Amino acid sequence: MDVLLRRFLRAGIRRGLGGNWYWFLLAGATFVLRRALNDRPGAVSTVTVSPGEQVLISVRDRNTPPASVSAADD
Repeated sequence: MDVLLRRFLRAGIRRGLGGNWYWFLLAGATFVLRRALNDRPGAVSTVTVSPGEQVLISVRDRNTPPASVSAADD
């Protein structure tokens, strides 16, 4: 379904730029429909940070075990 909508979007923009302004309507409607169908959930997590606090965000491979933290690292 997404492939078909993507083709409509590309054709609508291409033909709209070619001078047929009503194709922009098709492109706009297709864009909104694709966004509605591919709705991804919002934020994974939210954190409130007060002045003076710090937040460390790290990214790792999910298959790799977390690194061990020793007291000497502080």
